Amino acid sequence: MPPRPSLDLLDHVHELNRLFLAFLRSAARERRDCLGLPQQAERALLKASPELLEMLAQFPHALFRLTLDDQPAAGRLIDPLRGGTDGAHYSLSLMILQSARALSRQSTYQARLLMGLSSRAMQRLRGMPLSDLPALARKADLVLCAFPERDWLWMELLRETRPEVRQQLTLIALQPWLEQEWPRRRFAQLSP
Repeated sequence: MPPRPSLDLLDHVHELNRLFLAFLRSAARERRDCLGLPQQAERALLKASPELLEMLAQFPHALFRLTLDDQPAAGRLIDPLRGGTDGAHYSLSLMILQSARALSRQSTYQARLLMGLSSRAMQRLRGMPLSDLPALARKADLVLCAFPERDWLWMELLRETRPEVRQQLTLIALQPWLEQEWPRRRFAQLSP
């Protein structure tokens, strides 16, 4: 039986989720790129109460994803020296990247479970010297929203507060193949 996630590591993912949500909310307010968050979810994020955002930050999986598996050679780069939006985006990306590197070196199981990292991404992170992280963090598309093919999941996460439904959402997020077994219409039936 695989080990349970360490509470320290889970708390760390919750902190990263809080930072990610704060960045997304700021970007949505200023009508900037929300890193793949569906437009409907952007509006829901702006309306969400602090309590709901905290509940969302406590989700037991990263609300972001690292696109290390298919990084193109070229692409838009963030200029951290410009400050403002670019500086915040760069800081967030670097912090997530450093955390993912440390977690992948500590426990491949927990890196896969908590951050959704693939074997290939973990191998790349484990072999990467710290000195390479700042350049990689400049890639604008390095950190994106998790669950890119499931816009509906973001909407449910941003509005649903009932514990039993949140547990179902967690199962679907941690085991994406459940969506086919447990279709989203089930959530429509549970919603008020």
